[in-house]
Formats: sequence, structure tokens, C-alpha cells
Amino acid sequence: MSDAAIGEQEFLDRVAGILEVPSVTPGTDFRAGPLWDSLTAFALRVMVRQRCGRDLSAADIAGCRTVADLMSAAGVAG
Repeated sequence: MSDAAIGEQEFLDRVAGILEVPSVTPGTDFRAGPLWDSLTAFALRVMVRQRCGRDLSAADIAGCRTVADLMSAAGVAG
């Protein structure tokens, strides 16, 4: 798997954009928001593949609860 192509802050900013919230932190439960659905999960998967070079499965996403979990799965150092 490749190294992350983006840093922590850019990752946080991109996740916030996908979730349509002003900001997120590593401790944010990204699935707790009102916009969480399968399309949001898909958008996260696409972002991770394009920006981090990791191809996360739906099960990988399901195994993540916080943004820090997602960062770890994506290979982004936090």
C-alpha cells in the first residue's frame, strides 16, 4: 500500500467537506451526523482511494467509528 499523499489537516478538511460540517477532529464520530448514509460512506472511500492510495472496503469503513480510525485505515499519520 502506498504512503498517504495528504497530511492530517488536509484529511480532516476533506472529511469535513464530505460530511458537510465546518470541521472535524480525530475524535469526531463521523457516522453520528444527520447526513451519514451509504453515499457518504462511498464518498469517503473515493476520497481515501484518490488522496491516500488506499482502497478501503465497505467493511473497512464500517469498522471505523472516529475520524482517527478512518485516518489510520487510510494510512494518514495523526
